[in-house]
Amino acid sequence: MRKRILLVTLLVSVLGIVLLSVLFSDVFYRQSIEAVNGQLQIYMDVYAAERQDAPLDGAGAEAFAAELRGVRVTFLSADGAVLGDSEADASAMENHASREEVAEALASGEGFAVRDSATLGYDSVYYCRAFEREGQTYLVRLATQADSGIAIFVDALPTVLLLLAVDILVCLLVAWLATSFILRPVEKLTRAAASSGGKEVHTSYPELQPLAKMMNDMNAEIGAQLARIREDRSIEKLVLNSMEHGIVIFRSDEDVLLINRTARYLLGYEKNEPIACFTEDAEIAAVLAAGEPAALARRIGEREYSFRFTFEKPANVLLITDMTDIMAAARSKNDFIANVTHEMNTPLTSIRGFAELIGAGAIPPEKLAGVADTIIRQSDRLSRLIRSIINFSAIDSDDLPDYEVDLTEVVRELAGNFEPSLRQKGISFTLEAEEGVKVLSRRERLVEILNNLISNGIRYNKEGGSLAVRLAGGASPVLSVSDTGIGISKENQSRIFDRFYTVDKSHNGGGGGFGLGLATVKKLCRRAGWKLSVESEEGVGTTFTIEFCPKKQ
Repeated sequence: MRKRILLVTLLVSVLGIVLLSVLFSDVFYRQSIEAVNGQLQIYMDVYAAERQDAPLDGAGAEAFAAELRGVRVTFLSADGAVLGDSEADASAMENHASREEVAEALASGEGFAVRDSATLGYDSVYYCRAFEREGQTYLVRLATQADSGIAIFVDALPTVLLLLAVDILVCLLVAWLATSFILRPVEKLTRAAASSGGKEVHTSYPELQPLAKMMNDMNAEIGAQLARIREDRSIEKLVLNSMEHGIVIFRSDEDVLLINRTARYLLGYEKNEPIACFTEDAEIAAVLAAGEPAALARRIGEREYSFRFTFEKPANVLLITDMTDIMAAARSKNDFIANVTHEMNTPLTSIRGFAELIGAGAIPPEKLAGVADTIIRQSDRLSRLIRSIINFSAIDSDDLPDYEVDLTEVVRELAGNFEPSLRQKGISFTLEAEEGVKVLSRRERLVEILNNLISNGIRYNKEGGSLAVRLAGGASPVLSVSDTGIGISKENQSRIFDRFYTVDKSHNGGGGGFGLGLATVKKLCRRAGWKLSVESEEGVGTTFTIEFCPKKQ
């Protein structure tokens, strides 16, 4: 920009000097012509005063020209014929009636004309005046030379060139100083804006205030956009890192565009390093080489994951999903189907077998009563199984309102119902219940929970063992059921609340259990917001504890 300003300033200055030189040359030329004309008029006045009686021939012209020091003198008749000339033979000269100055003098008494000579580089100035002698009109013409306009300009050219040289130097200096004064505040403002870090910039020059305001507005807009971008990236990062699923967007095993925290942890990924399993796992490497969508199952630690690959341009996607709970649910479903099949098949097989024997008459009459009793017991068992399944499923759709229930009364009432079973296995029973312990629930739910816990305490207890039920009041009442039975191993304690899961398979079915009791207890406690826990040691016994936490309003 500085160079452009300097060049424009220099060009304007040079053109100005040249044009002024031409103009002044023209003015000087005109003034010199006027001065010559005035001088010739003075000479003509001298002739009129002193030489009107002189002869009008060549000698007279030469004599007058000698007095005028070189001015050409010509005498003409009224018709334009040359009578005498100080520089030429009058007889050889043509008629001058058509000459401008002559025609004007004949018409008005005097005439003036200038004729230039491009080859000689000067102009001829003519002045003509009419006189009377003895009743006859004659003309006297004086002529001298003057520099032409071009000659004047050429004469002035050295001075013009000198002025141009000085002008160029002065213009360069002045333009440089001027641009420095003009551009320095702009450059200072620009540097301030560049290093402001988004802060407002200020200037003391009123002319630059609009520019400073525009910069501040732009900085504010850019700052707002950057803030939005940072916020969007922060939200994006928060969402990605909060996902329980792992996600990787990549072009190759070394070119990872995006990876969230879960995937980074599961894959053991370090920044600027390739993803190890993409090359070390042969099956994954084959999927990447094929470039076709695929899903692979992988186990990492104690969890099971699904690796789902999607290939799109310009990048590929790996979605890592924790399938542990889904696989556990699938196993639970398989156990459910297997247990239901087993539990239903056993009584049905017994009923069908005895029915076929009865139909074939293969059972003696004295044994029919025992066979009928077996059929009835197996039918009852099948009915209980169906009711248990229906009851377990009905919990999800139970939306009846809660009310205050005296838990102490329920515990005491149910304890008496289990006396025959306790006596049959020789189990000693202890009940410790505070009076007036009440919880917000429904009686049938509490009965279901207590029945299942006490039944399991009897079913899985040892012959001659003990069973204790304790109930403590307070803001959050606590119920515990402890037995001295077979206990539960550590690895099975996480599965005992699954549907149709039984700890001791030898007891499955024999004692009337179907593996739905603890699943029902857990479901009811979870819906009510109560804390259910279990402590057990294999071969020593088990304690189930329920803390009846009040519902949050």
